[in-house]
This record gives sequence, structure tokens and C-alpha cells, in this order.
Amino acid sequence: MNSDNPKETDKSRKRIVVLSGGTGGVTVLSGLKRHAVDLSAIVTMSDNGGSTGVLRNEYGVLPAGDIRQCLVALSAGDELMRRLLIYRFNDGPFAGHNFGNVLLAALEKVCGNPLMAVSQAHRILNVRGQVIPVSSVASNLYAELADSTVVEGEHAIDQPTGKRAPIRRCFLDPPVEANPEAINAIRAADMIIMGPGDLYSSLIPVLLVDGMAEAMAESQAFKLYIVNLVTKRGETDGYTARRFCEVVDSYLSPARIDGAVINTGEPSSELMRRYTEAGERMVADDLTDAPKDVWRAPLISDRIAKSVPGDAVQRSLLRHDPLKLAETIMSVLKERCP
Repeated sequence: MNSDNPKETDKSRKRIVVLSGGTGGVTVLSGLKRHAVDLSAIVTMSDNGGSTGVLRNEYGVLPAGDIRQCLVALSAGDELMRRLLIYRFNDGPFAGHNFGNVLLAALEKVCGNPLMAVSQAHRILNVRGQVIPVSSVASNLYAELADSTVVEGEHAIDQPTGKRAPIRRCFLDPPVEANPEAINAIRAADMIIMGPGDLYSSLIPVLLVDGMAEAMAESQAFKLYIVNLVTKRGETDGYTARRFCEVVDSYLSPARIDGAVINTGEPSSELMRRYTEAGERMVADDLTDAPKDVWRAPLISDRIAKSVPGDAVQRSLLRHDPLKLAETIMSVLKERCP
């Protein structure tokens, strides 16, 4: 077997599929790539914010940001290449644009096919694993609120400008069909990981694509949900761990979450003060008597995420530690997928 070919896998290794959007999926991939497993990331195609949104609107290309982050996470290339792919211009006509996003947009134009462009990016970046767009075309995410207001676009859902009613449901328009490669990865998986990440703007858009819920129901894989560390203002205000799981189950139906991972660590008082001022709270663990298996561990990273010059998108400061999270996931894998 040619180990440099990401399409070829070691049959003895467990196959893990990560449903990805944003930095949460990258955290999972960054930790798990150090273990002897075959990794695939299925990436949302509804992002419309920041550099990704500009390139999508101007050139009609697939949303590049989440694809690029996952490619970088799984790249076995040298450090200079990784630094190049995450470089963001902070002035001039390219201000706000990430070089990796521009590269993927150009690849799509050269290849004439978005899925072929992602495939070629695997080769160029020496990616160990698979990064799979959930669909071959982009779609738009909408949120219907409890007062029947409809919010258009992932970016507007993710970063509300003021107080608003709770989210009742999300939907895609236009509806899009799942990429057959994504369906095949789910069917072949030993474990499927959902989260962490923004519930309604990162994870749910993957599950909304036509064919995904059916594939999840058909899959025999152990379905593991990584509960978020904190609530998200305008998305999950007041949500407990149980509520997070209930919402994911509703979009997975008729499939269900098999198990959940929840953090037991505490952030510094200073960091928690900053979250409280933003109207966000640590997610309360009320899964003691839940009809699911639950794994608990201190999973908070000691490093505080810093803003990048030129990045107009608000990012979370508090993150899961990739190595601690990977160790917990591997424990679940050994226990539930021997």
C-alpha cells in the first residue's frame, strides 16, 4: 500500500469520521492524527462569513475556510507550508483574506470541479486522511426563531447583532444532496464524532444535507457527541449538556447519539469573567441519569486562543485541549469499538 495516498487505508485501523465545521473539528483532528486511526472529516458547505464569504460571493466557489482548516490539520507537509496556508493578510486589497482560502478558490477554477480541487489539494499538501465536502455545491443556512423571524446566513446566525428570540429550527435553502463520498465514509466508519463547535452554525448544517440523516441511521458506527465547553450567545443561551444532546438527536433522527463526552475542568476566573460579560456560561452537566453513555474528563486547553490580525470573525477564546480530547476519544473507541 502506498502510505502517501490518502484514499488508501490500513484495513486494521479503526475508521473515524468527524462531522466538522469551524475550529472544533480541527481540534479533534489535530489530536487524533497522532494516533493509529484512519481519519475523515466531512465539512459543512454553508459558511458565508469572513474571507470565505467574500470568495464565495465573488467567484462562486465552495466555502473554503473549513476545508482549508481541516486540510492543514491533517497535512503531513512541512511547517512552512502550514504557516503559508493559515497566513491572513491584514492590510491592502487582500485584507482579511486567508492565503489558503485563496489557494483553494484558485484550484477550483483551474480544475473546473470543486471536488476535484479538494482532491488535488490533498496531493499538494500531503494530507494523511480525507477532507470531504458534505456536498458538491454550496447552500445557505437559515434559522427560524421562536417568534417566527428568519435569520439568513451562517454568519448572521453565528454572530447576532443584538438580543433575539431562541432558535426554533434551522434549514438549508436551496436543499442540496450529500456528496456520495461523504455517505460512503459514514457507512464505513467505526466511530462518528460530532462536535465540539457551534451547534446551529457548524454541526447542524452538515446533518441538514439531504441523505446525511439517512446515512447516519444506516451506519453501525458508534456515534459520539463532544459537548461544548460554553454556551453561545444567540444560539444556545441557557443550554445544558442534556439540551445539546436532545437537539442533536432531533436532527439525527431516526439515529441517536450513542455516547457523549463532557468536560469537568474549570477555566480561570479571569477567562470566565470575560465569557460572563459576553452573556455566555459554562455548559452545565445534567447527564447523570441520561439514557446514554457519558465520559467525563478535564478537557480545557491551557492556551487561550488569540485573535489573528485581519480576521473579522469573532472566535472563541476557550478551547478543548486536542491531546486530552484525543485520549478520551481513544478510550471510548477501545471500549466501544474493540
